[in-house]
Amino acid sequence: MHIELDRFGPLRLPVAMLCCAAALSVTLGGCAATPELVPAPGAQPAPPGPGKGAVAEVRGIRVIARSDAWSGFPPNLDKVTPILVTIENNGKVPLRLRYNEFALIAPSTGKRYAAIPPFNVRGVEVEPVTSLGYSGFWVAPYYAPYYPRLRPYHGAFPFDEYYYDQYYPAWVDIQLPTGDMIQKALPEGVLDPGGRITGYLYFQNVDRDAGMVEFTQDLVDAEDGKSFGTVRIPFEVD
Repeated sequence: MHIELDRFGPLRLPVAMLCCAAALSVTLGGCAATPELVPAPGAQPAPPGPGKGAVAEVRGIRVIARSDAWSGFPPNLDKVTPILVTIENNGKVPLRLRYNEFALIAPSTGKRYAAIPPFNVRGVEVEPVTSLGYSGFWVAPYYAPYYPRLRPYHGAFPFDEYYYDQYYPAWVDIQLPTGDMIQKALPEGVLDPGGRITGYLYFQNVDRDAGMVEFTQDLVDAEDGKSFGTVRIPFEVD
């Protein structure tokens, strides 16, 4: 099914279908909520900072990976899994940084969830509506995804398909990638000895039944292209 979406115009889709459309991931997964990642037991805790982080060091390369740390537009980023990464090169050789050298890997299956170059992230996020003051109010069930702070009504509240065939809600559709996603991304390049860089990597969403994944970075000498180790940071899939 092909759906046309205007960036700033009204959503050309009946509301009853919006819940599923809003939850589609880059890998075209189902409509379940995106799994959360938390540092696994035994992972070395990261220094204080945003999100839930852990740290590992190999051959002088110190890496901090933080889940649940996205801060930018759109505020709800579900099409990909953003991981905030800080890399410090305390080694003796320049470190090459390429997206294909990062991954989330499920040890139980060997499945690899790739880091997606920010310009290649595709999809549409639907910005939730900010609710005003209320008391004793229950939102219509088909509007619940857009009013996450309001309680959905669980009684009979049928969707009026005839009405919405003529009038469409003007939700704000956000085409990905956004400027924030690109500007805050970890860029490809070379990190000199003594250097430090922080930015987001955008991974394919992990399958909920993966149980655990390892954030991995293959360490490659930028001068001769030789690998000299792999950083691994374990996360549980919640």
